[in-house]
Amino acid sequence: MKTHSRTQRGFSFLELVAATAIFIVLAGIIFSVLVQGQQSYETESGVMDSFQQASIAVDQIVRDVHSAGYPPANAYTTAVAAANPNLIALPFGWIPTYPLTPCTVGGTCVTPSAFDLIVEADIGNGNGVQWIRYKLNGTTLFRGVANKGGLDPAAATLPNLFPYVDNVMNNAPAAQMAQLRAVYPNLFPGNNPVPIFTYTCDAPNPNPPALCTTLAAPNNTVTYIRDVNIVLIVQSPTRDQKTGQLRAVTLTAQARRSNPSS
Repeated sequence: MKTHSRTQRGFSFLELVAATAIFIVLAGIIFSVLVQGQQSYETESGVMDSFQQASIAVDQIVRDVHSAGYPPANAYTTAVAAANPNLIALPFGWIPTYPLTPCTVGGTCVTPSAFDLIVEADIGNGNGVQWIRYKLNGTTLFRGVANKGGLDPAAATLPNLFPYVDNVMNNAPAAQMAQLRAVYPNLFPGNNPVPIFTYTCDAPNPNPPALCTTLAAPNNTVTYIRDVNIVLIVQSPTRDQKTGQLRAVTLTAQARRSNPSS
């Protein structure tokens, strides 16, 4: 009997080198795709977090304005209202000459203004009527709450202001505005800042509310404010990973005061 043996031939060195090279290329491609996916996820998460924070802030401003002026003076007897003015919401705080002489919106008013708003309301937290202030400082919108008391709502709320929304571009420095205009040419009409707050006031009957700045006295004063129109331009903290461009969103809303002004 003859025994036949079969020699088993393995991979050659060149085949091993080729297989290794192919593996490295494929691994590199997969790793690159995973890295890009992770970067895209982180970017989109940052964008969504930033824009969601801004959306929540706009909703809160709308709710506060809806509550402005509650409770009004007619919720109490004349004697109680006269003896306890801090029980009554006006419904907006103003500077100067608060609370005796209402200032002119867009004229003598320092507050309310395009970037500063003080609401008076009992928001149901057990603290009675409070001043709720929104103020833009640089690119951060601040919010602060203080119990109503005294003759200066701006001074009372100032120590209580805390950052509320970051990367607000409505009144950003010129260089930042220019960068955004390169991506969004229509974002800043006339290369001017965009007011966060604009105001419509009750016009004489039978006319509908109009921009306070278009009305004559006394309808152009703070006690006649009916609507607060809100525009919030928020920039993402990170650039788009694919294009390298800045990303921004513009949120708009209109908040209407439903309570009487006196």
